[in-house]
Amino acid sequence: MRAKKISVSWSGGKDSSYMLWSILSQPDFDVVELHTVIDAKTQRVGLHGVHKDLIVAQAQSIGLPIRFIFLESGNTNEKYEETIKKYYTDLKKRNIDCVAFGDIFLEDLKKYRDNLLTGFNLEGIYPLWGMNTKDLAKQFIKENFKSIICAADADKFPFEIAGRHYSTQLLSSFPESVDPCGENGEFHSFVYNGSIFNHPICIKKTGIIEKFYEFKDSSGKIQKSYFHFCDLQPGIPLLNF
Repeated sequence: MRAKKISVSWSGGKDSSYMLWSILSQPDFDVVELHTVIDAKTQRVGLHGVHKDLIVAQAQSIGLPIRFIFLESGNTNEKYEETIKKYYTDLKKRNIDCVAFGDIFLEDLKKYRDNLLTGFNLEGIYPLWGMNTKDLAKQFIKENFKSIICAADADKFPFEIAGRHYSTQLLSSFPESVDPCGENGEFHSFVYNGSIFNHPICIKKTGIIEKFYEFKDSSGKIQKSYFHFCDLQPGIPLLNF
């Protein structure tokens, strides 16, 4: 029986990195490529704010092809679905069986992903699903993955959290309301070294930027959500903190 061919949903962050690491150790799976949704205008990864060039550098170090799914800025969820469905159609044409995600406990998100996949007879793989996020965060660090906080919710963190190394010390400073893996969107990370990489990703921190996103609340009123972003550029390896 052949191994299942998989495309990995890749954000460049710690959860997708740890998820990929766990899949690569399983002989029943054959990871064919990574894929990342990119803002067509900014050339950056959604809420992570990481530039496409750094995602390319990660893929090159891992040794896997990367496919970019470009989404126009300000597009609706309907447009997102139209775009991602084109990619899923391509996966089926290439006889790829599964799409892997780094989700941990958000039931609605998992259901949404699975509903999209069902129409293409693709299977959703969730290697981290149901894991205790405190244990997962500790295991990620124990396995010697290296990452920094690239984006953080301004309502939950001070300005200087952006660009900090994701470490046991940093985790101990998180408020109780913050999930240690940021599963509720409290923060996002960029991984620059670890066992899935053949060499570290060379990066430098060029500053911290505050941006906001508009969204409608349950009453239909427009709200703003502020985030601190660490602007990352190609540079020198961040090996010591």
